[in-house]
Formats: sequence, C-alpha cells, structure tokens
Amino acid sequence: TVLSVTMAIGSHKLSQQSAITKRMTAIEEMAGMDVLCSDKTGTLTLNKLSIDKNLIEVFAKGVDKDYVILLAARASRVENQDAIDAAMVGMLADPKEARAGIREVHFLPFNPVDKRTALTYIDAAGNWHRASKGAPEQIPPPLCNCREDVKKKVHSCIDKFAERGLRSLAVARQQVPEKSKESPGGPWEFVGLLNLFDPPRHDSAETIRRALNLGVNVKMITGDQLAIAKETGRR
Repeated sequence: TVLSVTMAIGSHKLSQQSAITKRMTAIEEMAGMDVLCSDKTGTLTLNKLSIDKNLIEVFAKGVDKDYVILLAARASRVENQDAIDAAMVGMLADPKEARAGIREVHFLPFNPVDKRTALTYIDAAGNWHRASKGAPEQIPPPLCNCREDVKKKVHSCIDKFAERGLRSLAVARQQVPEKSKESPGGPWEFVGLLNLFDPPRHDSAETIRRALNLGVNVKMITGDQLAIAKETGRR
C-alpha cells in the first residue's frame, strides 16, 4: 500500500511536468535505469532540415544546382510531406514549381528497403521521365553505374559532408521511353548530391547533462554515419 501511494505521488509529480504514466511499475523501473538510449533525429535534433546551396555537388553535364534542387523537389511529395520532402520543396522560390509544366503519373513513396522516392511524370512535349532522390547507395542501380573516378568523388563528398554533420541525399533521373509507369525505364543518370543539416535541439545538451548528473549514461541511436553522429554529439 505504501509503495502504491508513493508511486501514485510520483505519477502526479510527473504529470505536472507533462509526462503521462501509463503503467505504475514503470516509475520503479525508471528509477533503476542507468543507461538511456535516445533516437537522434527529432529527439536530440529538431528534425527541421536545411540545405546549403553552396555545398551542392553537380555530377551531370549541362545542369546546375537549381536543376538538382528542382529534380529533388519533383521526387518529393507536395502534400503530407516528411521533413526531407519539406526541405526539398522549400528550396524552390515557389512550391508550385515542383509540379509546374509536368503531369504526375506515379509517385513511389519512401520505404525502409529502397530508401528512396521517385516520381514518374510527363513533360510538356509528352515525353516520360522519372526523378528519384534517396540514399546514395540505394539510387538504382548503385550510383547509376558511374565511372570509378566519379564513384570516388561521390564517396569523398559524402565523407566530407559527414565530417560536418551533414547527411547526403542523391538525386538521379531517367527517361521512360515505353511511356508506362510499370516500365523500368532507361539508364539512370546520377545528377547530384545534396547536403542535409538537422540542428540539435536547444535543450539537448542541458537534458543530457542532467541525466549524467543523475548517474544515467546517454547513448545516441542513429542510422546515420558515425562521423555525423560524432559531429552531432560535439555540437
């Protein structure tokens, strides 16, 4: 009975700090915690992505950084966006540019297996195209069968971004001469590499410091590169 009353008081105090207790025994379990594993994106960071246009790397001939951004925006949702889609479309002068002059045929949403999105669309001349953005190692086929020197440059750029705490996002394009959304399309062309910065939350450092003072070690859980995790921790 005494234990139940004590935990009830603890639950009430937690509710005053906007923490809801769904299971009373969780309070006792939390009191014995010595390691806290925290997700990085959206927990330690704001999950509000930004892009440094000056750092965008262009690999396709005859295109500029604005075109890389436009392709990435086309390969994004214009409604019900996630953080990456919002960042891509937000780089345009007008969000409507993402679908201007084209007719959307099919959108492939992000999934954990493919790790990319893609839009099949028809341009004003009636030609079919496909734009894709995603993890550099997942753009089909890997890095679009680039030459070895190009692959080395891409990996060098990715490592350079990671050391600065920036995630890499690859952008590719292809033509779809069969004019069918089910068609695999022609050869993919690797167009460019974007950088994504996700700033730490303003209170992350203080929260971690308080946890350490209470004897709780904090571990960061992330699918990003080790260099990105280290730079996030340093910030």
